[in-house]
Amino acid sequence: MLPAQMVQMMDTSYDNDPLTQIRHSTYGNPAYTETAYTETVYSASTRTSYISEKSEKRYTPDIRLAIEEYKDEYPNGISFAWKNVGYTIFNSKTKKKQNIVTGCSGIVHPGEVMAIMGPSGAGKSTLLDILAGRKDQKMVSGQILLNGAPGEVRHVSQYVMQDDALMGVLTVRENIQFAADLCFPSYVEPAERSYRVQQIISEFGLDAVADNKIGTVFVRGVSGGEKRRASIASQIITLPKIIFLDEPTTGLDSAAAYNIIKSIVFMARRHKITVIASIHQPSTETYSLFDKLCLIGKGRTLYFGDRESATTYFEGLGHVCTPYSNPADHFLRLINPDFMLDKVEAEKTIHSFINSYDQSKTKANTLSEIRSIAKSSMIHRFSSRQKNSYARGFVDQTYFLTARSFKNAMRNVLMFWIRVAMYVCLAILMGITWWQVGYKQENIQDRFAAHFFSIAFLAFMSVAGIPGFLEERLVVTRERANNFYSVGPYVLANTIISIPFVMIIAASFTAAAYPMIGLHLGFSHALTFYLYLFLALIVAESMVVLISAIIPIFVAALTLVAFANGFFMVVEGFFVRRDKIPKALKWAHYIDYQKWAFEGIIRNDFYDLTFDCDSIPGSSGKYHCLYGDKTGNSSTFTGQDVLDSYGYTEINLTKWALALVALTVAFRIGFYIVLRLKKITN
Repeated sequence: MLPAQMVQMMDTSYDNDPLTQIRHSTYGNPAYTETAYTETVYSASTRTSYISEKSEKRYTPDIRLAIEEYKDEYPNGISFAWKNVGYTIFNSKTKKKQNIVTGCSGIVHPGEVMAIMGPSGAGKSTLLDILAGRKDQKMVSGQILLNGAPGEVRHVSQYVMQDDALMGVLTVRENIQFAADLCFPSYVEPAERSYRVQQIISEFGLDAVADNKIGTVFVRGVSGGEKRRASIASQIITLPKIIFLDEPTTGLDSAAAYNIIKSIVFMARRHKITVIASIHQPSTETYSLFDKLCLIGKGRTLYFGDRESATTYFEGLGHVCTPYSNPADHFLRLINPDFMLDKVEAEKTIHSFINSYDQSKTKANTLSEIRSIAKSSMIHRFSSRQKNSYARGFVDQTYFLTARSFKNAMRNVLMFWIRVAMYVCLAILMGITWWQVGYKQENIQDRFAAHFFSIAFLAFMSVAGIPGFLEERLVVTRERANNFYSVGPYVLANTIISIPFVMIIAASFTAAAYPMIGLHLGFSHALTFYLYLFLALIVAESMVVLISAIIPIFVAALTLVAFANGFFMVVEGFFVRRDKIPKALKWAHYIDYQKWAFEGIIRNDFYDLTFDCDSIPGSSGKYHCLYGDKTGNSSTFTGQDVLDSYGYTEINLTKWALALVALTVAFRIGFYIVLRLKKITN
């Protein structure tokens, strides 16, 4: 049995699938055209239609026309070629240059889907990154050609990462809609963007789960395959002319993997998109969907050409793919040296494949095709005109990020609602413990302790926000890599959305604890307590996001935040008087947000209060006062006497509040700088 016949026979398990039927009937047919393929696909199955009849009725003909006529500089797609591409790094151990990828060439045309395959460490991901323009160009050699001319591939392409970083509390539609809102320019109307969202939902077979949440640890969501399709759809919503996919089927079962690649093939055919994907061990049916195959070993091309011709090529080298075998598995067994017992023989085998391909007619034809398209005077040549980095401006980016963050915060119990419940419970516990603390001399330390605990422990518990931020950070990292938005709007949106929820936390704590403890009566005093508590919490929140941005590992970030808050407790001035803090730590005292908040609320509470001294037993009208007049003639002392005795003489509530605002701004600026530096480094 010939290999080509064997592959076709293996595909019969999916004979009822429209795509498989069409591939069998059209490949090799000179009359095959993009239009014929599209018409056949969309008449073959209503389930896989471009957009379902039910969804189509939502939109008017004018909207459909507008979105279909969305500005397209390359209506016939872009032929993507690479010639003698290489990547060299400096090995710090050997002190020598090391070739990771060498002399790779190939070409993929619009509507084609190519698979990059090879064993682990062969250079698949490196080659994909080179082609996508994600490697340092100083270390890259060779040519990248777009429609036969050099150009910036990043301006017309999208790189789809393999991780499924989506907002779990948002629905499939909401995640994709957010991408559409940011990726389309402002002149594309909301109705038009919604139409495009529905199009891509239908193309990826997500109609049935479009309004289901992605899923979190608390909420059951869509399946792994559906989540992966939603992730890919959200990254390619603008239908770029070239798409790079980094192992899109990793971690999925064969059926889910097949459906994902099938959706990508449909989309590539329909929109004349050039698709290049690295893939690891595809099933027979999934493998049969690809048009071209690039096999990589030791950073060199072992085969590049039509997928259907690969079995014939290796058969010519004496390696026949047996009947009923998966060609993809067969090729990987041939080129993977890791499991060959004789390492010397393994190296010889790989080099024999390299030499065979270098001298083959297959490679000669590929290079000839690249030269031909480079010399061609076709009208679809590539223009290297620079495009704007972002589709939306600063204000629009901030608006959409804030709107999404608000939805996420409202639905995600991890971000704020668990903390609200925790703070309310803690407030009630404090109220019971310090119930109506009173105005006697013996109550002074109790009041100080209540104020210290209110600031220090509540700020300490800001670590509860780390999981929610780190979950969001995964999404933000991917979106920023895809140029959805810049750092500034994200930092601003994160700050804006933190304010109302921290206000809720501070208000709920104040409403429960303040009257139960019996602090200074009066609305103005309660309001001042609330404002200082809010400012302390917003500074703590800012410190948490800064540290989490520096160290995006939960345990490490948790440890560092806990250490920072513990350190600030020590130098706050409660355990050790301000004048007794060592000179080496004085600087920390003045950048300690807990110090400014603690001093502000004790000034607010003690000022204008009067406390009773202890009467001296057996004396006539004599009193023992620890503060103020200690002659024994006075039965009371003021709250200011207490503050003076501890060195809190000149506390200006306005200036102390501004100090907290300044610390918030400083932490947020630090947050911005860290994200910018990480973007540059990446």
